[in-house]
Amino acid sequence: MTDQTSRLVELYDNLVERLYETKLELEKSSQALDLEKEIERLVEAEQDIERLTREEADLLTTWLKRDLQDLRSYLVETGKGVRNWLAQESQLLSEQFVHWLKQVADPSLLDARTLQEDLASREDPTLYHTGELAMAGTFNCSSCEKKIELTATHRLDACHRCDGRVFIRSPE
Repeated sequence: MTDQTSRLVELYDNLVERLYETKLELEKSSQALDLEKEIERLVEAEQDIERLTREEADLLTTWLKRDLQDLRSYLVETGKGVRNWLAQESQLLSEQFVHWLKQVADPSLLDARTLQEDLASREDPTLYHTGELAMAGTFNCSSCEKKIELTATHRLDACHRCDGRVFIRSPE
């Protein structure tokens, strides 16, 4: 993980924790939490403190809103809890190794296909893309349905099986 990715992961997790703390404070005073505005406020404050670029701040805002909307939808649709949404298991090292080999052997393998796929899928806010941060959980590759499991907030890598770049959070 690069230094920038590690920094974004840490900031993302801190923002989630601060959202929770803000929600608790507002509940004490019987005020409602406007989640979208609060995310924007917290990211702006973080931008001032951490010297985030506008692009980094925009990415963090987008990822947080996406994950929290996905969580809300999951809870409403399934009646299951957050633990189920975060369903975690460990990844197989051999698949990671195969992915690395593919990348070293031919890094241009995905260029045309991934550009087309990325452009087509950006309109759907429920989809997760390679390079984005996501909370822990299980994600299915939209190309081959391979499960990708994150045990903590992490930047999504391409699918280890097919190098797919678009994912859907798995409800289990």
